Amino acid sequence: MLYICIYMKCDISDIVEKQKKLDTYIHNKHNLKYVDIYDELVLALSVELGELANEVRCFKFWSLKNKSENDIILDEFIDGLHFIISICIARKIDVSCIYISDDIGVENNKKKLTLLFNDLFSRINLLNSSDCIIEWFQKYLELGFYLGFDIEKIKIAYEKKNLINYSRQDNNY
Repeated sequence: MLYICIYMKCDISDIVEKQKKLDTYIHNKHNLKYVDIYDELVLALSVELGELANEVRCFKFWSLKNKSENDIILDEFIDGLHFIISICIARKIDVSCIYISDDIGVENNKKKLTLLFNDLFSRINLLNSSDCIIEWFQKYLELGFYLGFDIEKIKIAYEKKNLINYSRQDNNY
């Protein structure tokens, strides 16, 4: 049996450029360089992935409570997106155009979501190699699509959160 994987092109160059500007703003304000904060970026990404999983609740077999509202889940997803893009920028990896599998059904399958989260968590310590970073990023975007977010929703939510992040910097968050 022949299996053909179709890939979808995601142009996120606008998001990458905005992230570069935000990172520069933060770095200048706090006198930082990527080389000094790389480990912190990876840890922050890990924390955000956990917060996203907590809102999705796919692993909480002991609870009957539903997942959080989609806006809350999207907000957590975007927090992680900020950090994975910063990691790519720090490693000089161009992800302005990234390809992800187009074989992503949007179904609320808790087991599938749990496996996606576990896969991302298991790979997070491999974010030192360019190939691993790109694969991780692709999987993360696939998770977002699986959660029901298309690229336009992601871009709009990123823009909103990016403005909030500037405001936080201006108000000594």
